[in-house]
Amino acid sequence: MTDRHRAAIARDKADPVAFGRAILGDTYFPRQAEILSAVRNHPVVAVKGCPASGKTRAALGCLPLWWLARYSEAVCVITAPGMRQVKTGWREIADARSRSQAAFPEPTTQQLDITPHRYAVGLATSEAARFRGCHSPNLLIIVDEAPGLWRQDIWDEIDGLRAGGNCRLLLLGNPTNPSGRYYDAFTKERASYHQITVSAFD
Repeated sequence: MTDRHRAAIARDKADPVAFGRAILGDTYFPRQAEILSAVRNHPVVAVKGCPASGKTRAALGCLPLWWLARYSEAVCVITAPGMRQVKTGWREIADARSRSQAAFPEPTTQQLDITPHRYAVGLATSEAARFRGCHSPNLLIIVDEAPGLWRQDIWDEIDGLRAGGNCRLLLLGNPTNPSGRYYDAFTKERASYHQITVSAFD
């Protein structure tokens, strides 16, 4: 990594939009930039949008690497209802890493390790026990396809991880199910969440 790259990371790591543009070479339309900034500014964020609206591309293509660059001790957990969805989302991380001007280790299909206390991991909801080992003073949890996450034991594990420290929770989904935790984020629990809607016209 050159001195110029180190200086850019130091300058931009507090802002995921600046990090994505300067370090990853990405461009974002306004709603994508809003998602990234919301995760920086709010502890819990819920995003709803139609398929192929760019929400997952922006979130997984920037936030995990930004989070690990920002803190010397940090964990990012990415989960989805099934392993197929986890691996599909994980490709965004691998793609972002491949074009990053900052040096990140090469990820496996489910993990990127910098140190034992600084890593990103993809976990399917069939792996509830593995969530328990993901504590960190700086924790980012991204739930992709959140309307399909029904299991209460997984939500209990997520809530347990969020119990202390600097934690951010991002829920992404297409609002197709009229019940569950994701649905509640836009209805009876809406006061607890920062909500973003990505229109097809965005």
